[in-house]
Amino acid sequence: MQSDLAIQAAVICASAFASTVVATRVLIPWLRRRGVIDIPNARSSHRVPTPRGGGVGIVLGIAIATVVGARLGLKIPGTHLWVAALVVAACGLWDDLAGGLPIGLRLAIQTAAAAQVAYSTGGLTRLALPPPFNIPLGFLSIPLAAIWIVGTLNLFNFLDGIDGYAGVQGAVGGLVIALFHFGEVTTAIGLAIMGACLGFLFYNWHPAKVFMGDVGAVTLGFLLASLPFEMPKSDSSSAVFLVAMSLWFFLSDGVFTVLTRLFRGDRIWTPHKTHLYQQLVAQGVRHDRVVRRLGGPMLVLGGLALISTIPGFSSLQWLVLCAAVLSFIAYVAVVRAHKAKSHRPPLATMSKA
Repeated sequence: MQSDLAIQAAVICASAFASTVVATRVLIPWLRRRGVIDIPNARSSHRVPTPRGGGVGIVLGIAIATVVGARLGLKIPGTHLWVAALVVAACGLWDDLAGGLPIGLRLAIQTAAAAQVAYSTGGLTRLALPPPFNIPLGFLSIPLAAIWIVGTLNLFNFLDGIDGYAGVQGAVGGLVIALFHFGEVTTAIGLAIMGACLGFLFYNWHPAKVFMGDVGAVTLGFLLASLPFEMPKSDSSSAVFLVAMSLWFFLSDGVFTVLTRLFRGDRIWTPHKTHLYQQLVAQGVRHDRVVRRLGGPMLVLGGLALISTIPGFSSLQWLVLCAAVLSFIAYVAVVRAHKAKSHRPPLATMSKA
């Protein structure tokens, strides 16, 4: 039985990978002909005009591989998730092709999609924190689930700013959610997300030939945030904690930067280059090196969080949470050390002073 499941998993991953590679290869010249190009500006982390909207390949890869999983007999989420994901993806694609939707309209569409998933599944029954703080949420279950989904998909989109970063984060998130209750309802789509993201990295690794754009980033963020609610209600809190830890470097950087900008009085929706990963790139660290440095800790933290969801190991969630906080503190320290080093005058200049 386990060997059959392993073969099915391999087929799903391969289907997602191959579908995304082929679709993205076709998309790149089409996007160029349509003029769907990201032109570098003062707030960009890239220097070469690059097509955006390649996330359509990711969406197709996920869809095809999930259908394959269903044909192989694996459970998949109901139509409520697919309808909502399609709406979010269409909104993101419109953003990529038309150059941007009004913020209010975009948030309204995203909130409606998130509310549909939260209402259809019952939402977040308990606070996604280690015991004893995993308290029942009662009437807040649905609104807090919708807020979590909308917040996560937007933070995921905010953090898609350098080559390969969102692809690696999506692959890690997909793998972790697939392994949570392996063989259950989130397995096929988790594996599809992982395979599609790995296939997209074939063209998005530094130097990128294409960007996933909003259509890819918001869809990935939406699916990863929504999948915990497809599990039984007794597991949804643990699954949200698991996803939060697997996406920790995206979520923590995003929340930290948003709060910092709010404190400064900045408009948080305007483009900027103040995320931690952007600061590293601005100090001369290559995109692929930033992704490699963060990819390992992503996997480790996701793996530890996965262990903590095993029955009888819930007390380890406190250890995982402490490790996450310490890793973020270390991340901030590394960024500040790079900044201080880049601002330090050369030795020859100091000797002449």
